[in-house]
Amino acid sequence: MTIVKRWWYQRWFPISIIVLMALLALVPQLITGSTIVGTDGIFHFNRFYETAKQISNLKLSYFQMNYGFQQSGRVINAVYGPYFAYIAGLLLIICRNWYRFQLVSTFAVYAISGWSMFRLAQIAGARRNPSLLAALIFVNVGWLPRWGLDQNMSGIGAAILPSVIACGVVMVKQHDRPMQPIKLALLMAVLCQIHVLSTLMAFLILIPFWLVGLYHANSRSKMIWDTTIAVGITLLLSANVWGATLSLYSHNSLAMPHTSSLVHNTLQMTWLEDKRQTVNWLLILIFAIQLGLLVAKRKHPSKMNWFISGLGFTVLWMTTLLFPWQLVSRSVPGLSSMLQFPVRLTVLAYPLLLCGLALTFSQPIRPIRLKKLVMIGAILVTGLLIGINVRQIAITSKQIQHHRVLRHLGGTSLTKRSPEQLRAALNSQHPGILLQLAEKHSGDYLPLTHTFKNESNSPGSLYEQQILKHHKSYKFMVRNGSRLEVQWRATTQSQAVIPVVTYYNSLLTLNGKTLNRSQYGRTRISAPIVWSHKGNNKLILKYETPTWVSGLLWLAALSWLVLGAYGTHWIWRWYRLRQDAEDKLNH
Repeated sequence: MTIVKRWWYQRWFPISIIVLMALLALVPQLITGSTIVGTDGIFHFNRFYETAKQISNLKLSYFQMNYGFQQSGRVINAVYGPYFAYIAGLLLIICRNWYRFQLVSTFAVYAISGWSMFRLAQIAGARRNPSLLAALIFVNVGWLPRWGLDQNMSGIGAAILPSVIACGVVMVKQHDRPMQPIKLALLMAVLCQIHVLSTLMAFLILIPFWLVGLYHANSRSKMIWDTTIAVGITLLLSANVWGATLSLYSHNSLAMPHTSSLVHNTLQMTWLEDKRQTVNWLLILIFAIQLGLLVAKRKHPSKMNWFISGLGFTVLWMTTLLFPWQLVSRSVPGLSSMLQFPVRLTVLAYPLLLCGLALTFSQPIRPIRLKKLVMIGAILVTGLLIGINVRQIAITSKQIQHHRVLRHLGGTSLTKRSPEQLRAALNSQHPGILLQLAEKHSGDYLPLTHTFKNESNSPGSLYEQQILKHHKSYKFMVRNGSRLEVQWRATTQSQAVIPVVTYYNSLLTLNGKTLNRSQYGRTRISAPIVWSHKGNNKLILKYETPTWVSGLLWLAALSWLVLGAYGTHWIWRWYRLRQDAEDKLNH
C-alpha cells in the first residue's frame, strides 16, 4: 500500500492536476461551442485538410497539395512539419469537424506541455509541489496558449522544448553518462517533424549545456561519440524534412515568410492579459523574486540553479528592447523573415526560469511560517495566471458567438461574411466548407520568377489575383499517382493562366501532350501560361520527386519503424523484468 501511495504522490497526482488544468482551459469552448480561429488558423487548417483528404481517399501526395489551398498544387507540407501534418489530418478524420479537432489538439498540447515542464523541474532536482506549480504557470503563459487561441505552431514546439532542455540538464548533472542519444534524437526529430524553427532553437539552447557537460564528463570521448550517435539518428529520422528542403530550395527561388521588424516585436509588459508579444506583470514579479532570492542567498542555491536561471535571464534579455535588435537586424537581415519575432525566444526563457524558480522553492525555508506564506503566495499567483488565460479564452469564445467569428483576417479573403455561415462551417461534418468561405493567400513557399520590392505586388497579392479569383472557373479532379487534373472550356484558341503553381520538378501534360519547361510560360509566382484550344481543355499537374529524395523519404519512414520496433522491444523487456521481480516477491 505504501508503494501505491508513493506512486500516486509522485506521478498520478501531478498528472491528474495537469489534466484538470488542460480540461479547465477547454471549459469556455465547451460551454459556448466556439471554434477559435486565429492568425495562423486558416493556413494550418489547409495543411491538415490536405492530409485528411489524402488519407481518406487513399491518394497520397507528399509534395504536391491537391486538396488544400484551393487545389493549387503548392508545396508546403513537405518542408513544414510533414509527419505532424499527417497525424493532424488523421485526427481531423476521427474528429470530423474543426470544433472537435481543436478541443482534442488543444487538450493534448496543454497536457504534454504541463508534463514536459514538470519532468524538467524534477530532473533538475526540484521537489514535487514546486515542480507542479512551475508546470501550471508554464502552460498558461507565453506561446503555450497560442495554439488554442491563434494556431501558432510555436505553441506546439514550446510544449516539447522543456523535454529537450531536460536532456541538457542530464548532460550537466550526470558526469558518468551525460548523453541520452536515443531520447535526445527522438525529441529533436519529433520537433523537426513539427516545426523547424523550434528545432533550431532547441539546438541552440543545448549548446551551453553540452559544453558544460563536456567539461565535467568523466569520458569526453564517450560523450562526443554519443553526441555523434544522437546527431546520426536525428538525421535519419528527419531525412524526409532536410531532403525535401534541399531539393526544393536548390532549384526554386521560394518566397520566405513575411518579414517583421525585430525591434517592434520584442516583449512588452501588460496587466490583465497575456499574449504572444506581452508578459504579464505577475510573471515579471515571479522572475524578480527568483532573481532576488538567487542574489540574497547566493551561497545556498545549487550550481544547477545558477546555471539554468542565468541562462534563462540571458535569453529573456534577448526578447526585450534592451538587446541590440536594431544592430542585429542590420547585420543579419534574414532573421526578419526566419525568426520574425524576438518574443519567440520566450519558449526557451520561460521553462528555464520556471525550472530555476522550482529549484529555489525546493530549498529549505526557515522559519516554517515563512515557508507556508511563500507557498500560499505562489499558489495564489499561479491561480491568477490560470484565471487570466482562461478569461482570455472565455472572452474570445464569447466574441465568436456574436460577430467576430474569424478574429484575424490578415492574408485571408472571405467569400461569405455571414457569421452564421462561418460558424456553421466550423462545426460542419465537411471541414473543407470553411476553406471555401475563408481563402488564405499567404505567399509562403511560392516559387518566384522575379524579386518583389513592394507590398502591393507581393507574392501573396499575386496569388490572390491569379489563383483565388479564377480557380472557381476551372474544374479540379485528383487522380491516382499524385496527379491533379484541371479542366476548363475555352471559346477561342488563346493563352490562359491556369490557377495552379509549378515548381522546377513539376510535370505538365496539356491535352495529352507532355510539355517541357520551354513550352509554357510562367507568371511571377510560377502559375503556368499555356495555349488552350477552342472547346474542352485538360491539364495534368504532377510533381516528379527526384530519385534521391524518394530514397530519403523511405529512409526516414524505415528509421521510424526501426525505432518503434526497438521501443516496443524495450518496453516488453521492462515489463517482463518487472513481472519476474513481482513473482519473486510473491514466492
